[in-house]
Amino acid sequence: MRKKLFCLLLCCFMLMAAIYRPLPAQAAKAATNPATRADQPVGEKVPSEDATIKNLHSLGLINGQLNIFRSACPVRDLAKQMTTTQPTDDQFKEAKTRLQHLHDLGVRTIISFQDPSLDAEEGKDLSTKHAVALERSAAEAVGIKYVSHPMSNAGPHSLQTMTDQEVVNWIDPISVEIFDAAKAGGVLFHCSAGHDRAGIVAAYLRLKYQHWPVEQAIDEMRRLGHNWPKYSDNGGTSSWHEAHLRAIAAILEAKPSDR
Repeated sequence: MRKKLFCLLLCCFMLMAAIYRPLPAQAAKAATNPATRADQPVGEKVPSEDATIKNLHSLGLINGQLNIFRSACPVRDLAKQMTTTQPTDDQFKEAKTRLQHLHDLGVRTIISFQDPSLDAEEGKDLSTKHAVALERSAAEAVGIKYVSHPMSNAGPHSLQTMTDQEVVNWIDPISVEIFDAAKAGGVLFHCSAGHDRAGIVAAYLRLKYQHWPVEQAIDEMRRLGHNWPKYSDNGGTSSWHEAHLRAIAAILEAKPSDR
């Protein structure tokens, strides 16, 4: 009786494993099927792994490191509330509390892709400029190194207008910097919402260091909020971020020694 029960349980376990095990080939097939992708609602489908920092996700074990994270800008909402170039005492206190929380989680380096020049024109919303200044000050106050690698999603000199090789030339040194910094402590990289620029950088890390199929990396990017219809030039089927990634995957395959 016990032997039969054990066999039954083992069969159930094997069946569940077969159902839920993610297979790269299946993921790639589903990813390239427009019926399974283009009609999906846009937005973050996976809750943040942290109650304080929005859209925070660990990349898991990658290139020997377990301390690399992506997120939204930790002070984005505070910057939107600022009416002057200087935060109020309460705003800075809250920003410092959030950055201290990241420090307590082990983060010692923050890499931001936010571009303050986007709202530098007179009369425009200055929240990005405020966010960069506020986060930098709060990070320095709690002992976190703040690094800026500004990039735009759209417009002149952005991911929209760059060539595939220019995107590689921007992301690859950042990838090296991330892993170098991770040897001394946790690394968090982010853009504004943590969806698009952070998404393409995370996908590049998946391609180069974990050899994921490109469609698997794109699927993860979409699950974590990539707004592909907004940044699309083909009617919303896919984004130029994703087009870059597909071309970059071919570049990496052609130069395996670079991996």
